[in-house]
Amino acid sequence: MEKSSREILSDNNISITNPRIIVLEQLLKYKKPISVEDLQDNLRGQVATSTLYRVLNDLKKINVISEFITPGNTTMIELSLHEDEHHHHLFCKSCGDVIDIELSLGFEQKLSSEIKSIEKNSFFIIEDHGLELIGRCSECRDSF
Repeated sequence: MEKSSREILSDNNISITNPRIIVLEQLLKYKKPISVEDLQDNLRGQVATSTLYRVLNDLKKINVISEFITPGNTTMIELSLHEDEHHHHLFCKSCGDVIDIELSLGFEQKLSSEIKSIEKNSFFIIEDHGLELIGRCSECRDSF
């Protein structure tokens, strides 16, 4: 069962405010990555832009949302309510759609092993990783 915006805020010991509820409800409704600009458009003036950015920062601090940059340099956000919910994305270079994908456990383990090797050999601490698969979604592929 999906949690409500109030439950999410309460479970994370963050005060329940109207802007936070509105933003979370929109993200729960959308159910996929969304750009900050599209989120603001969808909110249709319910939340001021400065308030939206404050809410998003608050939600990032408690790991309720994650943020990533598309190959086209657009900042995207998405809910990340489960700690074990690591996934990657497909990026449509025609329409800009972003689709969540999960890699097989075996592939993810090999990738993790490779990352550890890179850390050891480069003396670099890798805090996160992502896999970008760029192409055309089914709608754009058919019209190409």
